[in-house]
Order: sequence, then C-alpha cells, then structure tokens
Amino acid sequence: MIWIARAGVTLAGLFSLAMGLLFWADPMKAGAILGLTSIDALGTNSLRADLAAFFLVNFTACALALFRGQAHWLYGSALVFGLAVLGRFIGIIIDGPPPGIAQPVIIELVLIGLLLLGARQLGPHSASG
Repeated sequence: MIWIARAGVTLAGLFSLAMGLLFWADPMKAGAILGLTSIDALGTNSLRADLAAFFLVNFTACALALFRGQAHWLYGSALVFGLAVLGRFIGIIIDGPPPGIAQPVIIELVLIGLLLLGARQLGPHSASG
C-alpha cells in the first residue's frame, strides 16, 4: 500500500508542478485551462503569482513528503484542494453549475484522496515497506 501512496503523491506533485510552472511561464494559457481570463496586466500578474503559488505550495508539500519523510505537509495540501472544492460548491449554489464543472471537481477530489492516502501511509506511524 505504501507504494500506491508514493505513486499517488508523486502524481499529485507532478500535476501541481506542471500547473505551477505553466502559470509562471504562460499565465493566460494556464488561466484558459481553468476558465480564467485577465482584463489587464495586473490581472495577468495575479494569475502568474497567485495561481502558481497555489499549485507550487502543493508540489512542495508532496516533495517534502516523498523526499524528507514529512508526510504531515500533505494534510495542508489536501486542505487547500478541499477549500477549492468548497468554493466550487458555493459557486454552484450561488450561480448555478457552469458548463464543465464536473471535471475540475473530480480532479480535485481525486487529488484530495491521493494526498490523504499519502499522509496516512507515508506518515511516522505507518509501516515501512
């Protein structure tokens, strides 16, 4: 089970790294993937800074868990994605479901599952293996 957890955390980390780097390199393209646009240079700068930070914090948590044995960071990472899902559901309640909402919700729920599995399996109380 520990190898499944490591693979899941690795996938979550690579996804987060790819998205974070894409927001740094091409915030308009990355924003378009998530349905976000910018109306001016400050908006583009905010996409680059804020969304890259969101994803790169999650990548950092995955790296700390995998390479430093600090799996507790994965709980914070799961919380970040959990709050994103909560925000999506708030948006659905207030504005109605936008087209395509299922895909990001499913991705975020899968990431939460992988991160929580990793936190439990890679933590100090898990069996080595």
